[in-house]
Amino acid sequence: MAPPNPQQEPTPRSAALPAFCTPHILLITLLLGFCLALLLAIAPGASEDRWVRLGTTAWFTTWVALITVSLLCALRRPLSRLRLTPLLLGVMSTLLAVTAAVSLFAYQSLTELGWQATESQAEFLLHNLAIAAVVGAVGIWIFSLHLAKARQLSAQTKAELDALHARIRPHFLFNSLNTVAALIDTDPKAAETAVLNLASIFRAALNAADTALLAEELELARRYLVLEQWRLGSRLSFEEHLPAEDLPKIRLPVLTLQPLLENAVRHSAERSTAPCTVRLECQVSPRSVSIVIDNPRVAGETASNGNGISQANIQDRLALMFGDAASLRAGVVDDRYRVKLVIPRPDRPQDTPERHG
Repeated sequence: MAPPNPQQEPTPRSAALPAFCTPHILLITLLLGFCLALLLAIAPGASEDRWVRLGTTAWFTTWVALITVSLLCALRRPLSRLRLTPLLLGVMSTLLAVTAAVSLFAYQSLTELGWQATESQAEFLLHNLAIAAVVGAVGIWIFSLHLAKARQLSAQTKAELDALHARIRPHFLFNSLNTVAALIDTDPKAAETAVLNLASIFRAALNAADTALLAEELELARRYLVLEQWRLGSRLSFEEHLPAEDLPKIRLPVLTLQPLLENAVRHSAERSTAPCTVRLECQVSPRSVSIVIDNPRVAGETASNGNGISQANIQDRLALMFGDAASLRAGVVDDRYRVKLVIPRPDRPQDTPERHG
């Protein structure tokens, strides 16, 4: 397995920077802007009608929010390269610059429409900049709490992952060694291949904090399934459906697919005397790659398939690397247990949100 390319791994800054292009962030921003407008409208000391004040203030905050989010969305890549302090200063500067531009435009437009201003243009501008600075400071404080929480989650997930791989599935190791021992007499070449496959899997386990290309993860999955097919014989078969074109150069956490395949084998072929087929399908779209793993349900198995720990661990790792752009879903479809991963492409267009099926 090729070593990970550190230049393609996400940095903590880019991982923590909100995805300003997503409708979720835009909706939250607009709701917060309206709440701010409502607070300013009902604040004591307002001279004009409160409904008129609410309308004009909501109009003002909506345009400030829309323009600011659009600029931060367009500048996401250069901003993600900055250190934390310059990043926050850049975001604050963008907010203040947009507030100043909208304030000047709003003052001139409203006065031309007959609005009786109670303060000069300079006072109006400074008043709005002061409010924007306070709101921005509160936003930075909330962002710092989010960043600290993300780092705490990252450290906690890494510790759980280290503990999980420190005791990497002893039964799998012993079963594989027994398979190698049985193959030495009957098929020495297959025994050698089995040892190499086993070494690849445990090498990946020792580098569980790294990333690997999607093609490398699929190759590791094949090596694992070959080992299991030697052990289980006719009880296990494997179907793979990959796109005809080359796979995108997507990096994902090491050992993302193998634990899911191990669960599929454990809860189907290992617990059934009838032949079981584990299927792996990879679908490529302009925005993402979808990976589907499914296996037949065995009588007595619960709908959860008993693999909640592995799924939760993988989901946390994907969230740390891709945020909300990646997803993992599982359930029973046509009496087969089905796990679907959606991984965003690094070259995906940023104009519309990804839909996870």
